Amino acid sequence: MRPLFRTFLHHPATQRMRFWTLSLLGVVWAAPLTLFGLLVALPVVLFRGHLQLVHGHTVALLVRGRFADFLLRRHPFGPMNAMALGHVVVASHDGMSTRVLVHELAHVRQAARWGVLFPFAYLASSAWALVRGKNAYWHNRFEVAARRAEKHF
Repeated sequence: MRPLFRTFLHHPATQRMRFWTLSLLGVVWAAPLTLFGLLVALPVVLFRGHLQLVHGHTVALLVRGRFADFLLRRHPFGPMNAMALGHVVVASHDGMSTRVLVHELAHVRQAARWGVLFPFAYLASSAWALVRGKNAYWHNRFEVAARRAEKHF
């Protein structure tokens, strides 16, 4: 690679432009999932919930409130502290920590990468774990990657 081109690629302004371009493409690709997340977030906000824009390695909308607590305690797959739906993270008040947020933001990045195929890929990974006699959650490749992201924080 030529030195001038290499310098251009590693310039901070080029890196920022690349980050925001890829972030925008990820938001568009995951838009159907994010729309569903916004539909879930709407009653949370209407019942005096809180919204917060989170950005770091990715951009997400963090939603918390009493209705989020209610939903997460009664999730069909069991109680949870948080869940990512596209670029929306629905989180409980009492179970939200930096570690949990980093974990969920890893799922946001996965949704940006996989788009509308993400829920199907996630379920397929759980099914594959079950077929191999493993735990559907702990051996799901997306959960393994999210737990790995926690360690790098």
